[in-house]
Amino acid sequence: MKDGPMKKQSWPKKNVDVCIRCATCMAVCPVSRVTSKFPGPKQAGPGAERFRRMGEPSVDDWIDLCIGCHLCDMVCSSGVNISELNLLAKAKYLDEKGRPFRDWLLTHSYLYGWVGSFLSPFVNFLFRNSMIRWVGEAILKIDRRRKLPDYEPSTFRQWFKKHRSQVHQIKEGDHPPFKKKGKEGFEHHFMERKKVGYFYGCYMNTNEVDVGRATVQVLEVNGFEVILPLQKCCGIPMLGNGNFKGARKMACYNVPSLLKTIVSGSDIIFSSTSCGHMIKHEYSHLLSIPRADEVALHLFDIFEFLRNLKELNGLDTHFKELPLKAAYFAPCHLRALGIGLPALEILRLIPGLTLDNIEADCCGMGGTFGFKKEKYEISEEIGRDLAEVIDRLKPEIILSDCEGCRMQIRHLTGLKVSHPIQILRDALLPETKFTL
Repeated sequence: MKDGPMKKQSWPKKNVDVCIRCATCMAVCPVSRVTSKFPGPKQAGPGAERFRRMGEPSVDDWIDLCIGCHLCDMVCSSGVNISELNLLAKAKYLDEKGRPFRDWLLTHSYLYGWVGSFLSPFVNFLFRNSMIRWVGEAILKIDRRRKLPDYEPSTFRQWFKKHRSQVHQIKEGDHPPFKKKGKEGFEHHFMERKKVGYFYGCYMNTNEVDVGRATVQVLEVNGFEVILPLQKCCGIPMLGNGNFKGARKMACYNVPSLLKTIVSGSDIIFSSTSCGHMIKHEYSHLLSIPRADEVALHLFDIFEFLRNLKELNGLDTHFKELPLKAAYFAPCHLRALGIGLPALEILRLIPGLTLDNIEADCCGMGGTFGFKKEKYEISEEIGRDLAEVIDRLKPEIILSDCEGCRMQIRHLTGLKVSHPIQILRDALLPETKFTL
């Protein structure tokens, strides 16, 4: 399936000549570490870019192996946007070559995800059927060894609509008013609550609804009323597959919608670090979306937001004891945000919770990368180091802020993997009980 190429004047400026060829990026690249098919970020990015011409056909077919982890950007002492160079080259290559229908399916789940939820028992049964997975590999080149994520029977949006109706009943006095006592003993009523927007993301809406549920519950306990701005897919699956045109279309819808929420006086929270990185960084710099930089100033990771709240002495820290041995893995996109590890800081306040930080690089999933037959073994090999560290730590549960990382870790270890906000919710709300 072929998308229209990106116009030449839309391509960001490049800074290849400041590369000093120190090869630091080569040392951290997860792909070149496990396969000789990819020459590494130094050669694929600034090295090859010196010889690329917009009017000439692409010759570097290996560029599609870049996983988009941004690790090379984070270690480059010269400030070269290496992953961006790779992505631009990938887009040009795929514009010329054309994209298979499989890639369209993997990057447009926002169009049919509601069908998966509506027919979840049937769809999930098909996804688990070995014959169907063989057919999917033969026709679509989606590797049969990769478990496709289950759909939930109702979406997050459906849950939220019902939840908000219950909240409004409480506001109108049909039930006793909800109150939350903080450190100083003050009470927050719904009518007095500050509103905060939530960009929940496609995957959470249909496949991991409890992550969104937990996010809303934690924010409400801390005195906020959650609203859902109108939103579409953030566009990162398309961007990761070199489809700038499709990603830009999503961004052009989301930015004006998010701005309306911001102008009304609310910040925007995200629970998916991939979605957050896409909106906060790629919308403005890479896709040149007007006023995207204004959105970025008011966009926060959920734990970054809670950490800021804690610094203002506004975070509810009345946690119940949670005797649990957990390990935390920071996704690549979280590290690329440059905000530290706020989830670790907050979760370590929970009594009884033992929490190790997993010292490993990219998990290898790379969004849609790990589903593709020609890339599955590379994806799994990249994640092997992570799996070995987890095996040494022997945790009862793994925590990670990225849905792709959670999928990959479940696949590699068979352990229970959750979003950190789910653990925080279970420690904060008296009516919830954590179970392995």
